Amino acid sequence: MAVVRVFEHDDYSPEYGLVVLRDPDDPGEPGDDPELPRGRDREDEPTGTFAGAGAGWILCQAGDGHHMVRLELHDGPPPADHAGFDDVLETPYRASSGGLSLTVLTGGAGPADLELGGAGCYRVRVARRRGGTEDGFGDRWLLRFWPDLAPEPPVWLARGRPAVGPGYDGWQSELQYEPMEFAGIVNAAAREHGGPVTVEHIDDWGRTHSRPSGWLDAPLWQPPREPLTTGHADLDERNAAQRAEVVARLAGQQRRLDEIAAELGVPLVRRKRDLLPLLAAAGILVREGPDGYRAGRPARVDTVLSLPPDRVRSVRLQDARSRYGPLAEDLEAVLRWAFPAPLQTTAAELAERLLVSEAELRDGLVFAQRTGLLHADGGEPLRLWLGRRPSPASAAPTAPAAPTVPAVPTAPAAPVTPTRMSVAAPMLSGPAPNSAGRSTRSFMLGAMARVAGDAADGRGMLVRFPQRNREEPPGPPFGAPPRAGVIEANGTLVGWRDGARVDLARLEAARWSRALQTRQGVLVVSHGHPARLVSAAGEVTEIDEVRMPGVMLLGDGRRVAVVDSQHRRRVSRYQLRVIDLGGGPVETMPWPDDRGISLVGAYRGTVFFTDHQARWATMRWTPGTDPERYAHPVQQVDPLTGTGSARKVEGITVVRPDGTTVTVPVDQMARLAPGGDRLWTVRSNPPALTLFPVEPGATVQPQVWWLPEDRRRSPQGTYREPVWEDTEHVLFGYHPWHFPREPASGVRLSVRDGAVERLPSTGPRGHSVKFVEPLLTP
Repeated sequence: MAVVRVFEHDDYSPEYGLVVLRDPDDPGEPGDDPELPRGRDREDEPTGTFAGAGAGWILCQAGDGHHMVRLELHDGPPPADHAGFDDVLETPYRASSGGLSLTVLTGGAGPADLELGGAGCYRVRVARRRGGTEDGFGDRWLLRFWPDLAPEPPVWLARGRPAVGPGYDGWQSELQYEPMEFAGIVNAAAREHGGPVTVEHIDDWGRTHSRPSGWLDAPLWQPPREPLTTGHADLDERNAAQRAEVVARLAGQQRRLDEIAAELGVPLVRRKRDLLPLLAAAGILVREGPDGYRAGRPARVDTVLSLPPDRVRSVRLQDARSRYGPLAEDLEAVLRWAFPAPLQTTAAELAERLLVSEAELRDGLVFAQRTGLLHADGGEPLRLWLGRRPSPASAAPTAPAAPTVPAVPTAPAAPVTPTRMSVAAPMLSGPAPNSAGRSTRSFMLGAMARVAGDAADGRGMLVRFPQRNREEPPGPPFGAPPRAGVIEANGTLVGWRDGARVDLARLEAARWSRALQTRQGVLVVSHGHPARLVSAAGEVTEIDEVRMPGVMLLGDGRRVAVVDSQHRRRVSRYQLRVIDLGGGPVETMPWPDDRGISLVGAYRGTVFFTDHQARWATMRWTPGTDPERYAHPVQQVDPLTGTGSARKVEGITVVRPDGTTVTVPVDQMARLAPGGDRLWTVRSNPPALTLFPVEPGATVQPQVWWLPEDRRRSPQGTYREPVWEDTEHVLFGYHPWHFPREPASGVRLSVRDGAVERLPSTGPRGHSVKFVEPLLTP
């Protein structure tokens, strides 16, 4: 048998610890095999103990770090040469289009990385060699595909770890985060020390890892600071209430910890160091000698402490799920690919297929039946079905009950919000989807569709559709279009000259993150794609040196600063470069490339950045010189004045160009406005922009400018992140899911007098635009 095609990624970084492959054209519908789990067809895509596959997806459990993934297409079953791998699984896979995309969990399917040759059923052998090899790689993955017209259920060929998990002891939930974090610190210190550690060893480890001096004597529970003002009474009250809730929760945790200490017969815990006797009495740590500690293996918490019955049941269920949940998913996967149902086998055959002992198999079957993944009729040979066992009542056919007709109201109903649909409760009644069924969202959409059908058939169902509020006041007047232009959803870069629209360029479909006005034209940037520079004449130039959205424009408007970061395997490289958009030389800052940096801002010809290894100290660099440390740590620099700002416990500290500082006691979300003499924040529901003067003093008098809104409130609010058009005007675009009834692409707010005007509509209705960030000049 020959290899037909190969794809290899030697630096794959899993997201959420999962290797993800998807069919780019998978429709996400059940299709011909409703029992096969498809992407978006259920709440999860199970990986079991190692890996899993369905119709259009393959998921594998992976650790952190960078992995090597190799995909191979064979014209027939490849040789069984997997002796060097720790975990090996063979499973069927159903392809919708024949393409496979190596992606991440939240990334969706991109272009096909491996073409299988068409839709249909394939078999894939998933093999993993665990990391820790001498060349620095993480796990190595080899997935071999070949056509398989008669799919057989999955079979496990090698297991590097037991199929039964270690269990759940329950101490994390009982003691909460802080005590268990301290136990983790002790374990880490013991590993580095190579044996039991004393209090002095633990203290040294903590200070080496950024804990302050005296951290062991700090209170165990640190209440949150008093909230700073937001400039709005309702938000200040909300923040105060949230803080009170946290303080009450911490007090409850302290009371529970006191109860545990009393039950274990150890002193009460007030400081971090007081935890050592309690953790040792619980078995989480083991005491060796008079003052040494190392990691322990605690018994389950319900066998040590007196717990309420419901808590005992919860801990035992979590313990069983930790032990047998992945194995039960393996059993479920076997049944999903077994045609026809039921699967008839023996315990010995099934244990051999799963590569587990018969005792582990029977424990896994008990858990799988208890949780409803499958059911069996008992006896030998085994007969297994997916899902819960049908009850006698549900098995007997019954005549459908007549729908309940709601009473017609005699008085006018209350206005219905335009984003809601009110439906009588009986219309949504019916059996809930089983564990193999569609997601709750799909079920509700289907129920709503059935409701609409019932109403159309005249069955007496009551459906209330949104009603437009005809008396809603008109919006603000229209004003001029955005000064620097916009990018429409289809990639068209639009500008205006003498009030007339000009389509400067049509950029290819990419997720452009930002667009900046420069002296050389509009620079459009995104993550992982070369930037595009669009001139006033519409000429497009590719800037390959700029592939990150976090660029900073220098004061001359002709150069940009960018940090080029590469993360491969266990090594990260950083370079800060200044690129001349006019084709001039690229200047690279002299800096160790393994030392992490991130941009803060730019003023005139100087770039400000942070040094990660120096506790995020602020540095500055002017091309042609060596970088130097800036006297004040800042997180933002005003490009017009060079004023900086930093978030502090006391509020926002503003560093003026002459080195003097002013701390404004306002919420830490506040940022510098252009010009450096004001701080600004944005709120939603109702929307407003709030300005705070940069002045010394314990109190601040904010200026609040309210923005127009309609009745369709959403948790995300009406407007996107604003863009400052100049020092006196701010542009607000609409969220993609929230548009006004009258066409407009956003609003312009004047911070001189609070005047609001609508921006002319551009692009397709229902699609938001991205504002070009104007070039701000002094």
